[in-house]
Amino acid sequence: MLRLSHATGVGPVTFRKLVRVFGSPAAVISAPRARLLEVPDIGERTANGIQEAARDAWAERELEHAAKFGVSLLCLGEPNYPKTLEHTYDPPPILYVKGELRETDALSIAIVGTRHCSHYGRAQAEKLGAGLALAGFSVVSGLARGIDTAAHAGALSANNGRTLCVLGNSLDTVYPADNKKLLERIVDGRGAAISELPFFTPTSAENFPRRNRVIAGLTLGTVVVEGAESSGALITARFAVDMDREVFAVPGPVESPNSRGPHRLIKAGAKLVEDVGDILAELKEIATPLVKMPAPDERLRLAKKPKDETPLLDSEIGTLSATAPDARPAVSELRAVQLNPRERAVFELLDAANPRGVDQLIEASGLKAHEVLATLMVLEVRRLCRQLPGKRFVKA
Repeated sequence: MLRLSHATGVGPVTFRKLVRVFGSPAAVISAPRARLLEVPDIGERTANGIQEAARDAWAERELEHAAKFGVSLLCLGEPNYPKTLEHTYDPPPILYVKGELRETDALSIAIVGTRHCSHYGRAQAEKLGAGLALAGFSVVSGLARGIDTAAHAGALSANNGRTLCVLGNSLDTVYPADNKKLLERIVDGRGAAISELPFFTPTSAENFPRRNRVIAGLTLGTVVVEGAESSGALITARFAVDMDREVFAVPGPVESPNSRGPHRLIKAGAKLVEDVGDILAELKEIATPLVKMPAPDERLRLAKKPKDETPLLDSEIGTLSATAPDARPAVSELRAVQLNPRERAVFELLDAANPRGVDQLIEASGLKAHEVLATLMVLEVRRLCRQLPGKRFVKA
């Protein structure tokens, strides 16, 4: 599994496809190159990468590092692999885990938000983290500064509270370094640190969208506390929507830029959260009798938007009526002016009329699977592309 997951051109989706075709990772690794090329969307680059991985001693070294750092490897399909994550579209083939994952961690909620939070945002995240932990939920976040740190701390403040931190870096390092003591508290009997990244993977911004998808996949719902409209917290919320999970948002001061993300979610139909009771009320069919439900109150709640209204974080809807062709540049082309070379390369491969799958984009771009997935998330946030069912993408 390590060899196949590390092969050039093999991401989570391709990994599962190959295992379905050949029956096991070992069978894929030992398959003749010609047979690999018979699999739809498997090109020469990927086939060559698999054959090179079969001869590489990297996997043996990775197991030695795991023993050295006290890290367990959870493989997709094993009984202790998180079931909530396993049932998503592209679960990581291997999870690196330090600490203890429990079966009860399936009852979990993510709390995410900006690193540059206000005192108000920090207090709300800590209060919600503590309330969810007291109710019996595990609190999941990303160990980043700001909202993430407050959510973890709130969960740890509750008696027997549990929290899981999903990292955008490998488990041989602590990022940010000033959260080292917090991480030690989590893995020392109060939860676990989780990453899908191999040891000695450098910390990089492109890894954070991957981390955000794991956060959303592990949980029953995601709470956003402060964040700009283009923040990573909204990427996590988008993943939650795609995975058919609940999305919650904490309102903030209208003049604050960090309120725009949560307010946008609320306008699109996310559940407005004033306290932990709002979260538990939405999850009562799942949670009861597993968690401690507070007594019902008489507060008025905002009406839910109908199911058929605009989905969360979808592209802007609007058309210009005109009797003659408009020669002005498209809005998407104007937004694309500031793209970096990698983002532009993926953007240019997209078409407004012909959806392209992730595997096709990986093959055509020559980029690694995680680089393409991270870039697509950036393009979605900038409203340059849209995702269709089946993980297919079109230019917006």
